[in-house]
Amino acid sequence: MLRPLATVMQKTDHRRWSDLTNLEESWQPRTVRAAELVPKNSRVIEFGAGRRTLERHLDPSCSYTPSDIVDRGPGTIVLNLNEPPLPDLGADAYDVAVIMGVLEYLRDVPSVLDWLAGQVCTCVLSYCCTQGSRYSPRGVIERFYRLRAGWMNHYREDALRTLFSERGFDTLHTETMGNNRLFVFARPA
Repeated sequence: MLRPLATVMQKTDHRRWSDLTNLEESWQPRTVRAAELVPKNSRVIEFGAGRRTLERHLDPSCSYTPSDIVDRGPGTIVLNLNEPPLPDLGADAYDVAVIMGVLEYLRDVPSVLDWLAGQVCTCVLSYCCTQGSRYSPRGVIERFYRLRAGWMNHYREDALRTLFSERGFDTLHTETMGNNRLFVFARPA
């Protein structure tokens, strides 16, 4: 399905994400792997909680708070990362933010990361990195398909790592899962 209107207007597609049929079952293994990357005894907030798969797979020593643009059940913090100003979630309320398949839908990733750096010390996330350079034939084709999917940004892996590094995060782990790169970024204690 072509989703250019929301993407071109740089708007969050609330209707799309309110419909549970748009939360693909194929995303579950990626989220289960993310749960394995979360340290024990962590206070976790998940942005883009969807079906709350992460909650079921975290170590029992962890606490969990779901966050999404629509209510996903008890305890959900309803929050749109595309609508600043973003709230203060509380001093030292969370250790880890899990962000699976969400950054692609953000229009201002640097601003969200500025905010996130003040909220958590560790980020576990997935992102579909671009491969081609911006004006190469491959890059142009990638951008077309990313826009068609509703994605609002187009970062290569090195650029994404730089965004986190500029905010004091070190890269602790990377791996490939399907067409996603999984990352663990953490600020030194």
